[in-house]
Amino acid sequence: MEDSEYDEFYKSITKDNAKPLAKTHFVAEGEVTFKALLFVPEVQPSESFNRYGTRTDNIKLYVRRVFITDDFHEMMPNYLSFVRGVVDSDDLPLNVSRETLQQSKLIKVRSEIS
Repeated sequence: MEDSEYDEFYKSITKDNAKPLAKTHFVAEGEVTFKALLFVPEVQPSESFNRYGTRTDNIKLYVRRVFITDDFHEMMPNYLSFVRGVVDSDDLPLNVSRETLQQSKLIKVRSEIS
């Protein structure tokens, strides 16, 4: 992908008019393999320090391109709540409810490693 495509994708998922300050696109392999595309916004919202520790939905989890959850509260440290992006995995089970998947042992293992 070209930088302009990354910028357009960032703008579409965040509704931000500015380009991201930084981005990373990577594949993690192990017990669970997943692809992630994460962005750091150029400007932080003014209320971001007042909302420290509150639930944010800046990262979205997909399994086989099907949206599962945007609740990364237990999987991301609070101090990284400004990071935005998407995570997609083909290894997580899709034929179960979202609540069951959110409590999946595979997801718990990944959050403990971080």
